[in-house]
Amino acid sequence: MGSLKPRKRLINFRLTQEEYERLAAVCAQRGAHSLSDFARSAVLRAVELECRPEEAVNHRIAYLLERVARLEAGLRRLTRPAEADAGGGPRRKCVEDVGVTLA
Repeated sequence: MGSLKPRKRLINFRLTQEEYERLAAVCAQRGAHSLSDFARSAVLRAVELECRPEEAVNHRIAYLLERVARLEAGLRRLTRPAEADAGGGPRRKCVEDVGVTLA
């Protein structure tokens, strides 16, 4: 999401190696264009949420719904091969390890 207004202000902050690695991992997972774009979006989102508390709740609900959808998709991928494996092989064991009950 580009901006037509020129950005002239700079904010600089330091991270530990671990913080940087976590930031880079989340940035890649979310498909962000760059670390800078991701950090800018995260900071501005936090500012917006602070200014409008009801938005914070809506944002958190949307985030949780997205996570639930990802979990459901992952469980479907895990259970499909397991359901086809009537003998209960290693894939079925993997599904059982995550607490899924197969009928």
